[in-house]
Formats: sequence, structure tokens, C-alpha cells
Amino acid sequence: MKVYCNIDSDKRKFEGRTFLAGTLVNFLKQKGFEFVAQPEEADLFHFHSSGIADSYKLYQLKKKFHKPAIYSMYSNCKTEFFHHPINFLIQGINFQRTATKFLPSYSAALPLKWRGHYLKRLDQVIVPSEYLKSYLFDNTKVIRFGIDTEKFFPAKKTASENLKVAYFGHPGVFKGMNDFISASKKFNPQIETHLFLTERFEKVDKYIVKNNPKAIVHGFTEDIVKAYNEMDVIVLPYRTKIGTIANPLVLLEAMSCGKAIITTDFSFIKEIVQDAAVLVKPYSPKELAKAVNDLAEKPEKCSQLGQKARQRVIEDYNLKYMFIFHHVYKSNFEF
Repeated sequence: MKVYCNIDSDKRKFEGRTFLAGTLVNFLKQKGFEFVAQPEEADLFHFHSSGIADSYKLYQLKKKFHKPAIYSMYSNCKTEFFHHPINFLIQGINFQRTATKFLPSYSAALPLKWRGHYLKRLDQVIVPSEYLKSYLFDNTKVIRFGIDTEKFFPAKKTASENLKVAYFGHPGVFKGMNDFISASKKFNPQIETHLFLTERFEKVDKYIVKNNPKAIVHGFTEDIVKAYNEMDVIVLPYRTKIGTIANPLVLLEAMSCGKAIITTDFSFIKEIVQDAAVLVKPYSPKELAKAVNDLAEKPEKCSQLGQKARQRVIEDYNLKYMFIFHHVYKSNFEF
């Protein structure tokens, strides 16, 4: 089968969702799918995007060449009417420019079905969560993102007298880094605060030092598995739905490493973690600090959460399952 594939990619090497899409393409090539450069050569069209703007282009290809069209969407495509401009303002004042653009992302405040006119005209739309599927049409199917559980695996950490609590992600407000910094000022004295940032900027470093000079800041790390395993608790305080993809890869990786996780109680996050993480309200440093301090006093609970988290990934977010589902699904298209 010949596939014309258009992937919304990011050249930054730390963008896991781009790497994941490329890995899937290579897997399908090994299974006999041929990826072609021109749409007229294809038996099947597949667009992979963070939004829905490209659905119009895909529909035009389907209409012109009369071939099946699949659209896979990895983003929640949903922002908040009031908080969104405030977050952009905070981002601009305290941090660096974000890859998320204000006007295109703010258009996501409109209901998804209003903007998805061309999605429902395609043969199939694939999303990674039931939450996202609930906002779309009858032609929507769920195939969750997958993590390599053999790569992201629990390992014994270096002995330490202090509990190590870490934030992993982009240095910005949408991921809730500022809430983590605010919360860290209320951590118990025996707790070490770490930040593993995808990028380091002077402006961001100054913000961290100003708000918590005791915080230990790390830049991009090649051995992310070791970094996860050296921590005791990982905090991912997402502020907005648009601040992450529908199956956040950092969350899945940390879960696969058997870490105790504190994150925010959005519906799409609850779908992933279920009872395998501590959930707090977004925009709540006080709740974050309380949750961290509570886990610091309960090492058994940390261990139990980590075991549950890894089991969740093995059962429902395993890379091999994602590959199998995509392979079987694409193979079932008949011409």
C-alpha cells in the first residue's frame, strides 16, 4: 500500500511527539507500507496534525483523487476563554516566546465541532483519547500514544537523605512551571527542588533564582531515563488543555519509570492516570505544595503510586500496542 503522509513536525530534537510520529512511519515501512512524495501516487492519504486547519487540505485531496483519507490529531485543540490571554501575558513578561501562537491557539476557544466541518467528511479521524473523541464525530477512532516500556523502566536511584521533587518540560507558563516554582517555596526543608528544562534561557534562570534560589536547574538532558529515575516525585502542573498534547509524553514516560506523580485534574489527564497519580486543581501552587509535602511523609504511598503508574502504561500506553493498532487499521482499508 502506498501512503502519502503529511506530518506536522517540529525540528527541535526534544519534541517527543515528532519523534514518535517518525518512529511510527518507520515501523509501517518495515511492515510493507510505501510512503510516497506525491499524492497522485498514493492509495491512501494520512495527515498527522496538532490542529484541524489541515483537514481542509486533506479533504481536497480526497475529493480530487477519490482515495481514502485519514486524519490523526494529537492535540486537545481546546483553550480557555479568560485564562488564555493572561497566560500569554505572563509568558511574555517572565519567560521566552512559546511555540504556541496566540491567535491560532485562541481560535480553539470555539467548539471543536464548529471548526471540524471537514473532519467529518474524511474517512477516519484518529485521536489519542476518549476525551478528545467525545468532542468529534462518528468517524473518530481512538489509538493512544505509546511509550517504549523497555527503555523507560524503573531503576534504583542514588541514595540521598533528601526527597527529590522535579518538574520536567518546557520553561513556560502553559506547563505550569511558574506554579511549580511558587509551590516549591512551601516545600518542607528536607525536599530538594529540581527543574529539568528542555531549553535554558537567561530570563528564565533569573526568574527561578528570584523566586526560589535553592532550586536546582538542569538544561536539556540526553539521558532522560536516568533523570526520571533519580527523582522521587515528579510534578507536572499543566495549566491549560492546549498546553500539552492529548497524551502528554513526559507524563507517560515518568509513569513508565514507576514515578510518583502529581499533576492537574483535567479530564484527559484523569483518563490516563486514573488512580495512579495525585491530582490537584490547576493554578493552585498551594495545593501542589500540600500534595508534595504529604508524599514526603508517605514513602509507601510514593511506591504504590509508581507501581500503579507503570502498570497503567504497560496495559494501555505501550508503544507496541500503538504500532499494532495503526498497522492493522491501515491494512484494513480496501480499494
